[in-house]
Amino acid sequence: MEGQLLGTLFFLLVKHTIADYFTQYKWMMKDKATYGAWGGLAHAGWHGILTFLVLYWNPFAVMSTLLMIILLSIIDSVFHYHIDYVKSNIWKSKQLTPMDQLYWAVHGVDQFLHIATYILIIYILSI
Repeated sequence: MEGQLLGTLFFLLVKHTIADYFTQYKWMMKDKATYGAWGGLAHAGWHGILTFLVLYWNPFAVMSTLLMIILLSIIDSVFHYHIDYVKSNIWKSKQLTPMDQLYWAVHGVDQFLHIATYILIIYILSI
């Protein structure tokens, strides 16, 4: 069981890298500090879709119901949206750029919280 859960965590981290760094486009990023803006919603929704695919077609398939997979995917989307929203508002309100140390500190906390979300998903799958 532990190997299955670690495999699931690995694929969630691969998914995160793809969704946050390879398939997050300028139109998604430009207004993530505006609550309800399409770009942020689309980005978070893409995370949820990919989380669904990871949990549903995972070669380390953890036994879970379709309803549980859908709920965990929604949790990932909702958490991801709000984590990004807060990060984006800190960057915006403090006018931070990649040249600022605080920009990277906030980005690091953002990434930590996303990983913590995946650990929560793994925990829920394990109970």
